[in-house]
Amino acid sequence: MSKNKTGLFNTGQLSPEKYVRTQARTLPIEACLITEDWKNAGICNVIIARRHKKGNLTIGLYLVDIYCLGLKDTSYRFGISTDEFDYFKKSLGGIIECDYVLAHNIIYGGIAFAGDYGFKPHKDFAVTQFILEEDTEDVELIDIDFGLNGLPCFMRGPYDDNIKVRNIEANLERIAGPGNYKILDAPGDFVFDEDSEEGDSDEGDDGVLSVIKEVDKNYDEILRTPDVREMLSNSRIGMDYELTGEAIENEYVRYDSVEEREDYIGLYKMVFESTNMDKVIKKLKSAILKYPGKPLFYNLLQSAYLIDDQIDKSDEIVCEMNRLFPGYLFSKIAYANLLIDRGQPDEALALFNGKADLNHLYPGRQVFHKTEASAFWGTMCRYYIAVENVDAADLYMDAILKYGLIDMPNQTIAKSAVAHLCELKIDKLEKAGVLNAE
Repeated sequence: MSKNKTGLFNTGQLSPEKYVRTQARTLPIEACLITEDWKNAGICNVIIARRHKKGNLTIGLYLVDIYCLGLKDTSYRFGISTDEFDYFKKSLGGIIECDYVLAHNIIYGGIAFAGDYGFKPHKDFAVTQFILEEDTEDVELIDIDFGLNGLPCFMRGPYDDNIKVRNIEANLERIAGPGNYKILDAPGDFVFDEDSEEGDSDEGDDGVLSVIKEVDKNYDEILRTPDVREMLSNSRIGMDYELTGEAIENEYVRYDSVEEREDYIGLYKMVFESTNMDKVIKKLKSAILKYPGKPLFYNLLQSAYLIDDQIDKSDEIVCEMNRLFPGYLFSKIAYANLLIDRGQPDEALALFNGKADLNHLYPGRQVFHKTEASAFWGTMCRYYIAVENVDAADLYMDAILKYGLIDMPNQTIAKSAVAHLCELKIDKLEKAGVLNAE
């Protein structure tokens, strides 16, 4: 149900990544932001926003360790509203506008500096690099001081275990040489609370996640009742079945012949590699006629329309899939999110027959793919956000964070839902007069 070496099962969730890879650089840059004290902090956030022709934004987030490791973390958010972007800027705090050339030089300069000592940029830079301009001589080169007094300096944080620190130190010892690097405890910059610092989290923990955790902590301490805390602590979401990253076949996700599999693989590659989407869409329509009753081909057609910015056509396929394949989880999820976007959250919930978790919705299954959990929990979180039930939404946010599904490649529903829940909590804290978001 997600791309794999043998099945190439597609959930229809991949198109934002493809759009970023192929189209992001054609969008005008709307804003460039950076941590205000980036010169002294040693680590900084850089944010690049590009505007779509319909007014929404795609933003790239880059956490740069200027002293040593270069690009520690990066992610993107696709097609968000200007209100979401304003919230994001407000919640991060301590950021200012900068020109693109500075942002570009900090990111690529940090990567180059770290590369000299054997450290590679975060794996998701394979995608988010396309939100930046291409790194050519057309971009002015700025002289920026990397390292601390010219030497690589690793700042150990509270979440950096001894094995990680030893590996980094061994790398520096081998390449920089004895006495030509430093290992320090983390400074007091980027503090969100007394126990955590933005630049010292786990590999998947970026600035956005740090904000989410801090807001959640404040909300829980200030507005949450003891009964609700107990309810959340006793949650069974995700506890009664197994999650896997391996492909799972079922009546909706399978091939009936070698020819069907080969046709699907060929079309899959065309959708996510071709620049002639009109031709791809025509071939997909023919494949749907050739292989009726196979939602995987509909998934590809919906993705193709989305990549081609034909949102109305994409929505039509979502509705058609729900009509043809009402039992297929990703049909339910796609249609539910469409209903939520249209202001019909109760109709969205009805699609799941009031079932709170995957094993209740499909009682005959004991194993689910991680993409199924990520998309379903994210959708349920979005539903409860839409009806402003923060506590119920938290049941699903907690599961998303607990099982590490917020940063799954090509999965946008969960991350978007958690970010929106954070925004709702900030709003309630502000209305209660206990938070002054500047």
